[in-house]
Amino acid sequence: MTKKLETRGVEMKKNIGVLLAAGIGARFGSTCPKQFSTLNGREVISYSIDMMKKVRNMDDFIVVVGHEEYTGGELDKKYNIRTIEGGDTRGYSFYNALQYIKVHYPDCEKVIFHEAARPLLKPEVMERYFDLLDDYDYVETCEKVVASLGCYLKNVKPKREDYYLIIAPEAYRFDLLMRHFDPESEIYFAADQLPETARGYQCFDVKNNIKLTYKEDVGLIEYLLQRENRA
Repeated sequence: MTKKLETRGVEMKKNIGVLLAAGIGARFGSTCPKQFSTLNGREVISYSIDMMKKVRNMDDFIVVVGHEEYTGGELDKKYNIRTIEGGDTRGYSFYNALQYIKVHYPDCEKVIFHEAARPLLKPEVMERYFDLLDDYDYVETCEKVVASLGCYLKNVKPKREDYYLIIAPEAYRFDLLMRHFDPESEIYFAADQLPETARGYQCFDVKNNIKLTYKEDVGLIEYLLQRENRA
């Protein structure tokens, strides 16, 4: 996808992407947010922006950033993207994106949220998720729990087979999410705010979708990015 900013808002745009990049990444231990640190000499966020521009069935996307990045406007010019200001929490960054889409993309039917701190995602995953939303109300990216589970509560013996991890990206039918999403809810995962009748698809086969969380993750992610470039 190589649309220029001045052409946006002209044609019907039903499939919209959202890149979440407003967090500070406290666990990463850097003076700047981790999405603006570097991997192999490039800003972390640049990998996800390039990926989203290649998603063939996505009509447009927005990038949710912090107050400083939004008011500065440098990212818009540097990467030819549309940024909006995030909130104080992930829930409100989510909410701000939904409100922006409602106003600026009134034809939106499907939306996918991804995180800038996951630079290894391939565009084919998002393409597949948009297609899956023809038959499902939401799609969640999942990972099996492979270690034993502990619990701080006494006499509780959780079984790992009863649980799975949920990570980005996550995809939704836009109207359904708009009606039910509450940014102040204590429920972290947006799909769990949807009615029980909502039909979800759990995708367990997305590989190497590693999140940059700690400084120790840098070497592995850089290696995997270099390996992809050699392929």
